[in-house]
Amino acid sequence: PDCNVSHSIIASGCIVNGTVENSVLFRKVYIGNNCVIKNSIILNDVYIGDNTVIENCIVESRDTIRANTTYIGTPDDIKIVVEKNARYVL
Repeated sequence: PDCNVSHSIIASGCIVNGTVENSVLFRKVYIGNNCVIKNSIILNDVYIGDNTVIENCIVESRDTIRANTTYIGTPDDIKIVVEKNARYVL
C-alpha cells in the first residue's frame, strides 16, 4: 500500500496506509488503505477502515471508523467523531 504523509505529527505505534496531511496522529492509530486524512486530530488507539475520508475532524480515542466512510467538517466548524463500532468480527 502507498503512504503519503506531509506536514503532520505521527506518534509511535501508528500504521499509515493512506494519505495524511496537516494532521496529528496520537499513539497506536491504524489508517487503512486508500484513506485520506486532512487537517484532523486522531486520538490514541483509533482504527480507520479502508477508503475512508476524514477532513477537519477530531476523532475520539479508541474509535473504530468503518471502511468507506466520509467525515468532513469545515475550518470554522470542526466535526467531533465518536464511533464505537466493533473492531473485530467473529
